[in-house]
Formats: sequence, structure tokens, C-alpha cells
Amino acid sequence: MTGIDHEITAKVDEAAVWLAAHWWKAERPLVPFLRKRFGLTPLEAIQSMRESARMRGLSNGDV
Repeated sequence: MTGIDHEITAKVDEAAVWLAAHWWKAERPLVPFLRKRFGLTPLEAIQSMRESARMRGLSNGDV
């Protein structure tokens, strides 16, 4: 597969933004919750969690 699937990228971004704004209210465990709420794969859920952490200043983006 080549190129970027913009629909997937948009879903991951949407989940990351939501999670950054609602971190303390998000149902745990996060991966199953994000998968169900945003229709993500396990990898996409983890990507959205990483991006959310970066947005909240918890990561320098090198991970």
C-alpha cells in the first residue's frame, strides 16, 4: 500500500483531539474505548493516544 489514507488519518486526528480535551473523562481502558467510539484499529488507537499526549505537552514527539 502506498500513500496516505486521509480518512484514517482524519479518524486518528479526531480521536487525538477528543482525547486531549477529555483525558480525565475518557473510559478506561483507552484502546478498546477509542476503537469503539472512533472506529479505529488497535494501532490507530495507540497513534491517537501518542498524538494526544503530544498535544497535552507530555511528549516531545520523538517517540
